[in-house]
Amino acid sequence: MASRPRAPQVPPVTIGGVRYEPTAQTATPGPEHAPGVLGAYDAASGARLWTLEVYGQQIDSRLERDVQEDHFQSLEATPDGKLLIVTETGRRYEVDPTTRGVRALP
Repeated sequence: MASRPRAPQVPPVTIGGVRYEPTAQTATPGPEHAPGVLGAYDAASGARLWTLEVYGQQIDSRLERDVQEDHFQSLEATPDGKLLIVTETGRRYEVDPTTRGVRALP
């Protein structure tokens, strides 16, 4: 049986009164809390505003799920108000929180 270390704990980023964080860090199970999903929350109340699947993951049912998951390694705001996400495997994505557009970066 394979095993993996605990997923990285990525600090949230707040822009304009909205807190962004990986939903996989919450204790609630479900597809909206899978690795690769970004959550937006009202910074004052904590109310969830929306979730966005930044990237999907192909899971082989013959293998342990946790060793196949690719979690956020880092999350940061860019100078132009976008979010830069880097995964454990080094994949990079840019998210525009205004349009909820996702772009894979080289």
